[in-house]
Amino acid sequence: MKIIEDISAATVSFLKESFDFDAELKNIQIDQTRKEFEGDYTLVVFPFVKALRMKPDAAGSAIGEYLVSTIDAVEGFNVIKGFLNLSLTSQFWRQELERTLNNSGWLKAKEVKDLVLVEYSSPNTNKPLHLGHLRNNFLGHSVSLIKGFNGNKVVKTQIINDRGIHICKSMFAWKMHGKGETPQSSGMKGDKLVGKYYVMFDEHYRAQVAKLVKDGVDEEQAKKEAPLMKKVQQMLLDWENGDPETVELWKMMNSWVYGGFEKTYERMGVEFDQLYYESETYLKGKDIVQTGLSSKLFFKKENNSIWVDLEPVGLDQKLLIRADGTTVYMTQDIGTAVQRYEDYPALKQVIYTVGDEQDYHFKALFLILEKLGYHWAPSCRHLSYGMVDLPSGKMKSREGTVVDADDLMDEVVEAAKNSSEEKGKLDEMSDAEQKELFEILGVGALKFYLLRVDPRKRMMFDPADSVSLNGDTGPFVQYTYARCKAVLRKAGGYSIGDHVELVDKERQLLRNLLEFRKTVSLAAEGMNPSAIANYSIEIAKTYNQFYHDNQILKAEESVKGFRLALTALTAETIKISMSLLGIRVPERM
Repeated sequence: MKIIEDISAATVSFLKESFDFDAELKNIQIDQTRKEFEGDYTLVVFPFVKALRMKPDAAGSAIGEYLVSTIDAVEGFNVIKGFLNLSLTSQFWRQELERTLNNSGWLKAKEVKDLVLVEYSSPNTNKPLHLGHLRNNFLGHSVSLIKGFNGNKVVKTQIINDRGIHICKSMFAWKMHGKGETPQSSGMKGDKLVGKYYVMFDEHYRAQVAKLVKDGVDEEQAKKEAPLMKKVQQMLLDWENGDPETVELWKMMNSWVYGGFEKTYERMGVEFDQLYYESETYLKGKDIVQTGLSSKLFFKKENNSIWVDLEPVGLDQKLLIRADGTTVYMTQDIGTAVQRYEDYPALKQVIYTVGDEQDYHFKALFLILEKLGYHWAPSCRHLSYGMVDLPSGKMKSREGTVVDADDLMDEVVEAAKNSSEEKGKLDEMSDAEQKELFEILGVGALKFYLLRVDPRKRMMFDPADSVSLNGDTGPFVQYTYARCKAVLRKAGGYSIGDHVELVDKERQLLRNLLEFRKTVSLAAEGMNPSAIANYSIEIAKTYNQFYHDNQILKAEESVKGFRLALTALTAETIKISMSLLGIRVPERM
């Protein structure tokens, strides 16, 4: 913001002229004044006190008097324990509002520069999407939107984990017990049908393990020796060897899952520009590992398994190819990473949106890529996020103890419907308009709930809280937008006017609105949508306080024009901020 730059530059000049002290612009710290103190912006004086040989209050007063005398926009100051609180003129704020409204680029994406790839979702094709996938998808998709708005060309992608032992578990269970059941014959979404057989396999497998343990076999050995585990291991070998029957079964069941995923993604409001499949990239990874073995970057054990030694850099030895020749996740991740840079040579950054349970995996992956000599390896980033817990404990897909994504979206949309009907403001809406409103509110509430928490924090999912449409929620922000639009519709046309005597809430709201670009930049750099979610809450709260305390439509004309302009900027800022979270806002509610 230019006024911050002007105050910083003037402070540096004053310190040099009056005290022969060379302060650097980067060391001038200016923030919004805290709400409990008078002022608009606060300059931290402490860094200069020792050099000036003055007490903090005296140093602050000296700088404050200089700024008032040299910068027209600064009309007063107060000093509290080394913090210089500066007050800016109402005329300055009126001009800032007008300038911002006339700035066509203020609420638009920056010019596209670097190419960035963001990976998210990355599901397994043996089960439907669940609550954990919702946080992953909403987070990765929002980061891609924020990065794009902040000046990156973004490729949104996922790696579909469509092969491996877990996929074979669903396949084997269907082969044994399916009796030809399909999504059409069962009336189930394809991903849920396949997930049913994944749970079924685990039930039978655990029963076999329990019997072996009862017969005196060690539990870990029982898990390996259970007949069902040997069967699926053989099925995986058959798949990798191209057995026609196994491959056809795999293709059929995966197609069911993809059909189900597509419907869920559409409702979630997320999309992808490029899809990668583990069944394809693992082969590239396998070839790269063999090359690394030939170059003595990797080593082979006596059982023919291939490993990489990362102990010299503080990790451990990592398996890359099993003794039977089958691959592990690390193998396909190596192949996928290389494939992406071959597909997009101009990539400046790749962001992996994956839970923090995989922190170690990605440290190892990036080190392996560096060991292989890929110059772009240091540009890879892991967007690590905390797991979502339930009050009853951790979710487990194989035991069927997950919160299904489709069911959860149904639940929050129904809650939005009930809440809206209780308020009784739907009379002017058609049935179709009401249905769309409930969808916007319900899915928006869910997204906001999962995005408002810092990604690095583990979070507890409380079903009752998630469907609440009151408090610091998405619907509260959406309602504020609808309120702004209602005020503007009633007003008709307006001009900003010459109103120059601002009340505190007008100043506070405008200060917050002018933090928009800074907030987006910080969120993009930190890959942190919660910064924008919490910014949206703050804007909504401040506007509603202003709205309740002050007349808008009945104010005198010059005041009315200013407040309507402020309302218009508030509405557009909320709309764009929420869009960066992947959330729509209704014009009426």
